[in-house]
Amino acid sequence: MKYKNVSLPYPVLGIHDDVYPLLEDGCVQMDTPVKTPTEYHFGITLTQRNRDITDLVASGKAEYACEVTCKDTFLRRCWHSKTPKFNITIGRKEVCGHIDFQCFIAAKEDIPGYSNNDFHEDYYGFKFDLEAGDLLAVFPLAWWNTEIKFDKLYAAGSFMQIVEAADGTDKTWFDLEDERILIQMPHDMFVQYLRIGNSFPEVIHSSLVHNALVYALSNLGEYQDKGKLWADSLMARLADDPELQQYDLTDMSQVYKVADILLQDPYKRLLDSLEKIADSKNDDEED
Repeated sequence: MKYKNVSLPYPVLGIHDDVYPLLEDGCVQMDTPVKTPTEYHFGITLTQRNRDITDLVASGKAEYACEVTCKDTFLRRCWHSKTPKFNITIGRKEVCGHIDFQCFIAAKEDIPGYSNNDFHEDYYGFKFDLEAGDLLAVFPLAWWNTEIKFDKLYAAGSFMQIVEAADGTDKTWFDLEDERILIQMPHDMFVQYLRIGNSFPEVIHSSLVHNALVYALSNLGEYQDKGKLWADSLMARLADDPELQQYDLTDMSQVYKVADILLQDPYKRLLDSLEKIADSKNDDEED
């Protein structure tokens, strides 16, 4: 379950500003997953600074938990811990594609009259009778995607594909509903692309691929929680490059800058390619 916009009948750390200190950026740290021939190994470390909740965990009345789900394989499993650290092992055949890691702190037993010295002022003086399993804190969702090829993360082809449109359309358009960004081409144009596309990769990158990437980046906020390979790949790429983290994807002028960086200055590569073609043509004419 995703708790991003959930409201509960009692204050929970990590949901709105019900409980202080608020969870900080980076409160969920996931180590780079370790892959073996048969398993994935995930390490997760959580950070929160609410003393009353920490005391409940220390006294054994509450515990850390991490619920792991994979929609493609219907995996749903929960790990429990007395500390804010998890070492999670999952068989490679148990998961495929996008995996969510929802971490939280939950009551291990009934806690009558629960209150917290750092409740939001709206809850001052209130007490709540909690049951075993009720949430005390909810951390931001973490994720990983088994299909991301991290060694190919800098190549647009790892999450983008040019295909023939199946509906007989006469216009090129971009489809974000698939695992990859699909550049849908009309039949005749697609046949042309198959004939000449590999001969002019810089032209393709500076036009079709660049436009598709701009469209995807401008819609990334809508798709970032949907587990699509292309969205996961872009978010991983953005998180991996400090240069890209300074840009605001709600500003279209900055979206274009990010696309240029991701495609490694496609317009310059286009002009360099055209210059080589022109030089080759001139050489042929001189001969």
